[in-house]
Amino acid sequence: MQQLPVIGGISPVKPLNHTRKAAALNTSQADKCLTCAICSEKGGFCDHLTGDQLGALSLNSRRAILRRGECISNEELLIWPIMVITMGVLSMQHLLEDGRKTIAALFMPGDIVDMRGMGNRQRGHLIALGKTGICRLAPVEFEAAVDENLGAQKVAWNSLRDQAYRAMDHAADLAKKQALEKLASFFLECRRRQVDRYNKDRVQIPVRRIDLADYLGMQPETVSRTFKDLQARGVIASEGISNLRILDFPTLRRIANGDKHTQNQKPRHDTDFKPAKIS
Repeated sequence: MQQLPVIGGISPVKPLNHTRKAAALNTSQADKCLTCAICSEKGGFCDHLTGDQLGALSLNSRRAILRRGECISNEELLIWPIMVITMGVLSMQHLLEDGRKTIAALFMPGDIVDMRGMGNRQRGHLIALGKTGICRLAPVEFEAAVDENLGAQKVAWNSLRDQAYRAMDHAADLAKKQALEKLASFFLECRRRQVDRYNKDRVQIPVRRIDLADYLGMQPETVSRTFKDLQARGVIASEGISNLRILDFPTLRRIANGDKHTQNQKPRHDTDFKPAKIS
């Protein structure tokens, strides 16, 4: 078995092997994925399509399951540049020559990812952060559905617009916010994006803390320490490794917005977040 080369002192991402790549490109058609995030969602993209449009898109689209660390190659993106996340999380990662890694974007269930024209531009790699399901949408049929169906067009535009807004917010978080503020912002982002919107005080964290550190530009130890800091302030309560409950939403919002006058609990780590002195 040929060993993958080592780049920057760490192993590169795992590409789909030939067997899995063939399976990914030739799996059962999308007409069998009626529980897909965009097919089952009320008001979603597929919900707006006519029977003929859905049939044409289904016939020419394909599903695939990626394991953690598997990468969608540029060659695959030339064939299938448009996809929808049906489960799990797909990340856009950048790896520098010295091994430093950053996660620029997180795509979650329901997100429409349009990479047309991006496959040969070295904008990063699409890598699964766990077991991730995608529906590869046939570009011609997708474009026809968007052109002919105003409802589907609105859903697609809203998805891409939300991604642009999240990218701008994320850039501002990385540039100016402290660790506590970044983490609070991420909790609010997860709350907005989670499928179950009825339990608004409960939030599921869809990525591991090591991946969260790469997304927020922090060290994993800082992420863990900041989690504990928010718990000590009485803002959140941990309900397992990947679940938490928001106890004080107004304070969490003020922290995320950079309000230095938040004093519901004195932080245990002075370097993380210091309330401003009031004269």
